[in-house]
Amino acid sequence: MSTDIRSINDNISVIIGDDLLPHCTLEKFTSTTRIEHIDICSSSPEVDEEAKRIYENMLKKRALDFSNGVDIFKDFRYIDIERLEKSNSGWNYFDKPNHLELLNLISSIQTIGLLTPLIVKPIDDETFTIICGNSRFAAFVNLYNNTKNVRFSKIPCFVVDRDLDEYYERSIIIDDNINYRKVSQEVFIKVIFEKFELLKRIKTYRSEINVAQAIAENMHISESTVFNYLTLKKLCPEAMALVYEKKLKLKCARMLAKLSHDNQMYILKNVKLEDVNAFHKLKVLTNNPNAPTHEIKAKSEFIENFIPQFTDVTISVNKNALKDLFSNIIDFKEFICGKFSKTMNEKLVKQLVKVKVNREHMRFYFKHNFLDGKQLESVTGKDLNELLTV
Repeated sequence: MSTDIRSINDNISVIIGDDLLPHCTLEKFTSTTRIEHIDICSSSPEVDEEAKRIYENMLKKRALDFSNGVDIFKDFRYIDIERLEKSNSGWNYFDKPNHLELLNLISSIQTIGLLTPLIVKPIDDETFTIICGNSRFAAFVNLYNNTKNVRFSKIPCFVVDRDLDEYYERSIIIDDNINYRKVSQEVFIKVIFEKFELLKRIKTYRSEINVAQAIAENMHISESTVFNYLTLKKLCPEAMALVYEKKLKLKCARMLAKLSHDNQMYILKNVKLEDVNAFHKLKVLTNNPNAPTHEIKAKSEFIENFIPQFTDVTISVNKNALKDLFSNIIDFKEFICGKFSKTMNEKLVKQLVKVKVNREHMRFYFKHNFLDGKQLESVTGKDLNELLTV
């Protein structure tokens, strides 16, 4: 049976350079994934020595680039669109603009021109690969193909050196995209992880805390947000891959990260993904971070039919019906108390029904006599002064 090699190529994801992100799969969830290992013959001592020399020089250049910076604006040119190529490195994983966003970009370029030039680097004397600006390039190609206007046949570009360090190039891609466009949660996680690995590997920062602070400043987010995402670094690669593929919820992934990699793998292989994504079930599985595997196994069997012990019910009510609703809630709480007071202690009985209210609204309802203080205290179980303090 013949195979069209082009159709195969469309489904292959290629990453060139250092692998900074996990690309693991579980047969349980990824039945269509095929992995092949290619044996590479050993090299001669001379080749090894030369490779070591090249690598050491690369590390020195990297350190200098990140310490002193690279002037990416020194070489400005108008480059023919036919001499530009999209990069095949796989480093730019940012979401492509949708149809409307691309149309808006095309309209802007057609009306006022390109405000931000592309960043490119030479492949040879004639062609260049795009580091930043794939969407702008697509807009120019669209405009030229549809208008044949020579104005759109060349694109303003900043040209960087061909030997630009890999990590510096990847940092440029992240910085160019993350602060100027909407990104999905999946991409956001990848950015934080890749940025963390890049900064950690260049050894400019002394600790993970320093790295996290730098990421927060660069991405204009709080340090706590960065640390929340960095918690995911404790996930085994297989679990992290599921997060990237949007098969494992972020909230549950953080909880799963409490466990050892062995226990994470046991759960992923033996518990339904639906149950792993059920917070109330995963909470049982992870309540002992140091649990031995046999304990995890027993809990895995227990949670199969485990349902949430508490749930939230939201009720919106008109001010004129509020007093009657509160009266019914008080009667219901008294009924529950009478039913369970003989079999449970008072503290546990009070936890069976909890009511939260909008404190700011309650202050106005109390002030204008829509509610009396005793009702409010009976419904919430809290002191009136505490409730009315906003």
